[in-house]
Amino acid sequence: MLLEGIRIADFTDQVAGSYSTMLLAACGAEVIRVESKQGTGFRRQGPFGYRGSGVVPKEMQNGLGVGGPIFGELNRGKLSIALNMTTSKGKDLAKQLIKISDVVIDNFRFGVMQKWGLDYASLKQIKSDIIMIALKSMGETGPYREWRTWGPNLMSYTGFAYEWGHPDASEVVGYQGTYIDYVAPAQAASAIIAALLYRTRSGKGQHIDLSQAEVGASLMGPVYLDYLVNSHNASPRGNRHPQFAPYNCYRCRGDDSWCVIAVFSEEEWQSFCEALDNPSWTSDPKFNDRESRLKNSEALDKNIEKWTQYYTPRQVMRILQGFGVAAGAVQNSEDLYHDLQLRGDGFIVEQELPGVGMVTYPGIPVHFSETATEALHRAPFRGEQNDYVYHGLLGLPPEEINTLVQEGVIS
Repeated sequence: MLLEGIRIADFTDQVAGSYSTMLLAACGAEVIRVESKQGTGFRRQGPFGYRGSGVVPKEMQNGLGVGGPIFGELNRGKLSIALNMTTSKGKDLAKQLIKISDVVIDNFRFGVMQKWGLDYASLKQIKSDIIMIALKSMGETGPYREWRTWGPNLMSYTGFAYEWGHPDASEVVGYQGTYIDYVAPAQAASAIIAALLYRTRSGKGQHIDLSQAEVGASLMGPVYLDYLVNSHNASPRGNRHPQFAPYNCYRCRGDDSWCVIAVFSEEEWQSFCEALDNPSWTSDPKFNDRESRLKNSEALDKNIEKWTQYYTPRQVMRILQGFGVAAGAVQNSEDLYHDLQLRGDGFIVEQELPGVGMVTYPGIPVHFSETATEALHRAPFRGEQNDYVYHGLLGLPPEEINTLVQEGVIS
């Protein structure tokens, strides 16, 4: 495995941090979640969608179980220890774990790790070559570093929600997705691997300050550049593109059925016309070139929908793809579940969960030719690997572990 022998002390919660360490676990790293019953909110965020009586298993009621669907998905392949970080002994045990780890990651709000005495300066005293990454909303410097945010907040803060709005909407509607929550942790995983490579060459660890807001802002580069160079303030553009046409989401046959079509070059435009059997409107001077099509995009889109409405989204996609034109059916969750490409590539995986049954998860979207990614075991119960970590790794005798449990330190 790529990261076999690398141990990660995982002080993360919610999506961003958990997704990052799941990717690393898939590459073979040993990821140890540090969590306590004082912070089981992520585990409790909704059961898996129970049928019948709707009774929630007792393992989930007390925060021990694999929790809701997001927690179960993002914490596969990891180990878990219960540890009460509000106690001095709990902090000491955390430091012992860090001493035998390679990487420490957290995405708590700014100040939490500092309060526990687990800031980078302190960790260097414990292990000189430790790598620490802070995956904060606003980073660890700057006037907003103590702000608390969620994924949708960052979508608005960085301009995504506004840019993705529709120009004809009566008001700007906030985006409810957590796009940055998945892009930022992928960059965090890459940064950790880069730091590990640097440590291999230099023997030195380092601190990585990764701002989720800056990740989101970096993806909006053309919008910022347009303002800086042209003093043009971008406005909501919906599904259209400012440079290419046709480029939109088109209604197809069926209830709420759509297909996205994108044409970038004159060659593709000719192929597009050929796919539609060259209807008379395609030779209209209004659509002769890209500039003309952009100027007359409303009329262009109406003509295209006269064709797409006779076909299902997948039929439109297959016809246009056959002519080399970029087109993709807009799929819902049921479509994705049955998608032949995703299943044929092994991306859809099923897993048996105690007290829940069989569940379906997305797999890891990276495939290596020489080293397979780890077949991720189910998300751990809280404290499921207490014995392995406290006795096996830290060498605590069973009687001391029992005392720590009774004292509420291992809790």
